[in-house]
Amino acid sequence: MKRISVFVLLLLCVFSIKTLGYAEMTDAISTVHSTEYYADGSYCVTIITVYPEKAPGSSVTTSKSSSYYNASNVLQWTVTLTAAFTYNGSTANCTNASPSSVVYNTVWKVTKAKATYSGNTATGNFTIKRYNLLIPVETINKTLTLTCSPSGVVT
Repeated sequence: MKRISVFVLLLLCVFSIKTLGYAEMTDAISTVHSTEYYADGSYCVTIITVYPEKAPGSSVTTSKSSSYYNASNVLQWTVTLTAAFTYNGSTANCTNASPSSVVYNTVWKVTKAKATYSGNTATGNFTIKRYNLLIPVETINKTLTLTCSPSGVVT
């Protein structure tokens, strides 16, 4: 009986942790920042996401993602810059920045993903190439920038 009780308690803990993690993810606020259209009918949608603060009032973590869709509206790849900022009302500073990417169609490859930060700005530089029979036939360069104001507003 004691083993069953411990097992049930363990299951409840696992489900509680998963539920709390899901709640944190759904609290994020995403807004469409821009949409860039290309001559062939493809387009890139850029979204800024701000994650909830654990200690409100002094720091913010945010990301900017660009998702590329072909002319048939099929998602091909997404590149993301994630950055953390601190602010105090008179200044803001970026404390960390990292790039990431996901490729949904294997004809594309991210050949460069680099993040830098200085002062209140984080920048991500990405190069994405489309290949045909191992030969690059299209190159898209994306630069994503995040800037934090002294009051904690990220653009």
